[in-house]
Amino acid sequence: MAYAKIIDIDDPGYFRLKSIDQSQLKQFLKNPADGAYHRLNDDHKPTDAMKFGTAFHAYLLGTSDVVSLPEGESFRSKDNQKWRDEQLEAGNIIVSYNDMQLLKRMKEGIEQTSLMPEYPDYMEIIEQGTKEQCIEWKDRQTGLMLKAKPDLIPVGTDYLVDLKTAQKADAESFAKEVINYGYHIQTVFYRAAVAACKPDAFDRGSKTPSTMQFWVFEKSDACDWQPFSISDDNPITNLAATSIRQALLGIALMVKKAKEEGYAENTPDPVDAAAKYALRHGFNKKVKEVSFQNWQLLTAENMLCDLAS
Repeated sequence: MAYAKIIDIDDPGYFRLKSIDQSQLKQFLKNPADGAYHRLNDDHKPTDAMKFGTAFHAYLLGTSDVVSLPEGESFRSKDNQKWRDEQLEAGNIIVSYNDMQLLKRMKEGIEQTSLMPEYPDYMEIIEQGTKEQCIEWKDRQTGLMLKAKPDLIPVGTDYLVDLKTAQKADAESFAKEVINYGYHIQTVFYRAAVAACKPDAFDRGSKTPSTMQFWVFEKSDACDWQPFSISDDNPITNLAATSIRQALLGIALMVKKAKEEGYAENTPDPVDAAAKYALRHGFNKKVKEVSFQNWQLLTAENMLCDLAS
């Protein structure tokens, strides 16, 4: 059995790997052409929200130093500009003063929880676990190379951990985010990545992860947080596994068609060739009659009644 490769690599190096990650799978499921465009053209420039997320992960996991200027300071002065250049050269992450206060309150929240006897020592779990480790493996059914970078692989447990920030961390709001952002797909994909590694990897013994825990932090004044889980017996897990398999089979089919139609002649990577094929063909352009669910028809009918009254 060929086990997964465990690779020490930074984020730019991870993005350069040609293997398929869970974000690409989710893009393909929504629209193959859009997923293809991002694979071929995405320059990975982060949005402000993504930058905060990167700083949040680094600050809580301790993977990089996160720094800020004192309150009221700016980069207009030469001294502060010099300080900024020194921090960037050292590989540190610079955030605004206000964002730093958010990060501090978030970390203080989980630190306080860790001191309560009725809860696990979350900070110890972070300290002892493997953080942001790149894993690359081959899907046995399609032969496609896959990659993942789980936030946290705790020692000797049957779960993984992913850190999230959100406007609201209540159960109903997070359930909506799971569906909207495909966190259920991420859950199954990351579990598969760790399961593909040698049984003794990450000091886990022979345990295969059966659960993904999401530690969700509110970006609010109190910065309260709450842990959730998506386990193997959750009904949405089967849906996620089916979605992943559908996406991989679809990409494998496009690899085959791309080769047949000559897209692979000047494109060494077969998935890049498949992306060019998908970008060219896109949706099936045959005319389709629009179909509506009953609740949508009822909504339209109610709108008509409201106008009539």
